Amino acid sequence: MNDQEAIPSEGNAFSRRSFVQGVASIAGLGILGAGGVFSLAGCTPGKAEAKGAVSFTPGTYTAAGAGKHGDVTIEATFSETRIEAIKVVSHAETDDISYVPLNVLPQVIIESQSVSVDTVSGATLSSQAIITAVSDAVKQAGASPKDLPDFDASAFEQHMTAGTYTGEAYGKWKAGSIEGERFGCPAVIEPLTVDVTVDETSIKSVEVTSCSDTPGFFEPAVERMPHDIVERQSLLVDTVTGATLTAAAISAACAKALEQAGATMAGFAKATPRVENEEAYDADLCIVGAGAAGSTAALKAVEEGLSVVILEKTARISGEGSCATGALAVGSKLDEAVGNHVTVDEVFTSMMDYYYWRTDASLTYNVLSHSGEMIDWLQDHWEQTGQKGFSAPKATSGTSIAHDYGKGREKFQVLWDTFITPAGATLLMSTKAEELIVEDGAVAGVRATKQDGTAVTVHARSVLVCTGGFGGNPSMQREILGTSDFYLNGVASNTGDGIAMCRQEGAVLSNDVSPHLAEFCSNDVLDFYAGYMKFLNQAGFLMLDPSGNRYMNETFCITHALARGASGMRRVGSSYIIFTQADFDKLLTSGVHDVLGEDIIAEYKMRERILVPSYYTLQDEMDAAIAHGQAWKADTLEELGEQAGFDPTTYERTLSDYQAVIASGTDTLFGKRSELLHPLDEGPFYAVRVVSPIDGTYNGIKVNDHLQAIGKDNVPSPAGLFVAGQDSGGYFSYPYTDYVGATCGYALTSGMMAIEYIKEYLGK
Repeated sequence: MNDQEAIPSEGNAFSRRSFVQGVASIAGLGILGAGGVFSLAGCTPGKAEAKGAVSFTPGTYTAAGAGKHGDVTIEATFSETRIEAIKVVSHAETDDISYVPLNVLPQVIIESQSVSVDTVSGATLSSQAIITAVSDAVKQAGASPKDLPDFDASAFEQHMTAGTYTGEAYGKWKAGSIEGERFGCPAVIEPLTVDVTVDETSIKSVEVTSCSDTPGFFEPAVERMPHDIVERQSLLVDTVTGATLTAAAISAACAKALEQAGATMAGFAKATPRVENEEAYDADLCIVGAGAAGSTAALKAVEEGLSVVILEKTARISGEGSCATGALAVGSKLDEAVGNHVTVDEVFTSMMDYYYWRTDASLTYNVLSHSGEMIDWLQDHWEQTGQKGFSAPKATSGTSIAHDYGKGREKFQVLWDTFITPAGATLLMSTKAEELIVEDGAVAGVRATKQDGTAVTVHARSVLVCTGGFGGNPSMQREILGTSDFYLNGVASNTGDGIAMCRQEGAVLSNDVSPHLAEFCSNDVLDFYAGYMKFLNQAGFLMLDPSGNRYMNETFCITHALARGASGMRRVGSSYIIFTQADFDKLLTSGVHDVLGEDIIAEYKMRERILVPSYYTLQDEMDAAIAHGQAWKADTLEELGEQAGFDPTTYERTLSDYQAVIASGTDTLFGKRSELLHPLDEGPFYAVRVVSPIDGTYNGIKVNDHLQAIGKDNVPSPAGLFVAGQDSGGYFSYPYTDYVGATCGYALTSGMMAIEYIKEYLGK
């Protein structure tokens, strides 16, 4: 769900071809790509003038810049006076998402003879990689980038062939992706398509005609991007935070359509201007974040008579709450209706014992005590609007007592549209909170900035921070968790903004901040989660750490996926899954059925989504992994180790030990059952590099049982600062609880109950 973008199935309100105004697709036409070259030799469509005479040493030079997934390498060809051609020769960026920086920017640079072009919003790293690489090539050719002309998009005239052109690009989900259907997308993913109508000099309209991205995520991009592209006459408009993958697909598809029309791309590379406006608001409470916790907090706040301003940096409400299916709660009316007599005390004792009392007992008990109330309260609102709301728990004992409410944004949107906004709450979208205002040891508000540059000041005596953790912030992961070797399956806009703001004013982190691990495997270069590669750790194959050492009983990835399997994978960072061609062929034709056998599948009660008749896209996924250096294939195990880069001594010892285990049928080191000791006696062999996927992070700022932020002296600090949801710490520990719906339940409940204590603090 990396920057997840949800979508209704055919029967929902938005059909794939009837919703929206948006951007385009092109059938097989690319401006530039790896192995492709773009040049404008002898063509000077613009009027840009050099600052002075620029002289190059003719030739072709190779240079590279750091992209999101590694180096982007280019070859630039120069004559004595011009950059004649730019060829992207290798990269590991996502093709359509990085289409504009990798394809359009080289063309713009050639047309303008300038490297002072703007970066592409939402693809900054890919853009910077191209600009850096070309600048380096300019230096190699004996010139200085600063001597090139300044970029001016208005200097370029358009001479397009009038008409309507269609372009296409993939956004969140690519061709063959199987994961999107879980979030309401079509079973067969199709590219986003747009129709772009132009006259000779300008873009007249942009209309999105098809989109397979995730419902609840794609809509803001489809609503805003076409309008902005036409209004600005630019492909470099601001991305739509929270729907960046759909926004990038719209830009890419539009670029492909404009290429068909014969556009001069430099003329459509205008930077988005920034405004210098200021806005100020006064309220009792400022809520930072409009996700699950922020939504329940806003609803409760207006019902309790508080004036409230909500700051949401994305263009959509509900955050990761729209990806969740249900919420852990105890003691609701729905529990009573199905005879579920599990008590708060029972769940509390079970959770505390599971965590060996590392969590905050007072906070845990308080949240669980409010959880049933939360269910009844929200259910009442949804019933008033005709929404289905929650379903009763499927079980009346054990850890599967969550109240399901289905994926999607609609259940939150109706709360905002029907109750929160009409009651006077002020919701500022695309507005990023940046710092707390603190006066005399107490919060006095929040400073923020809108996407267009408008400075926003909210004056408020209380602040509730709930920005969803920092799953989308690798640098914060490295600082706090010690590594960023994860694949984000959650919302990429959750970048720890709230946590950083709180820490800046003296609030401290809880002592158990952790990644929210998922049970499968993935990769941080390629999106294994979109296909069947994510199930490789569910087959019991040999798993090695980066040195080539076996590090756990691989069966734990099936039997105790989070508490043991995912925890072991997290410890080593990168894991390498080893298997044979025969194993791979079985996965292709029958999934895990022939690899594991029906008895083990039944015994382990494996999830239905794993048990499909075949992993029919796996060959394409493997080909891509090998091409990007994330998988290797060799005729011998020794050659495989060399390709994967294992330490020879460690790897040789591991193979010897494991072959002995297979021969004896007894795993004396880790106790793996004999049926899962897959033979490694006949090649070819594969090694696939995987990392732990995460839904985000949990635990953040330390809070007390009233959700007040705690400072270094273990007292509330600064006064008036409250933290809910995944920004707050104390309710969870590591590994993640086995209670289903715990994260969503905590977010919804903590957001609601925080208002009780905020009212008390304000004396209202």
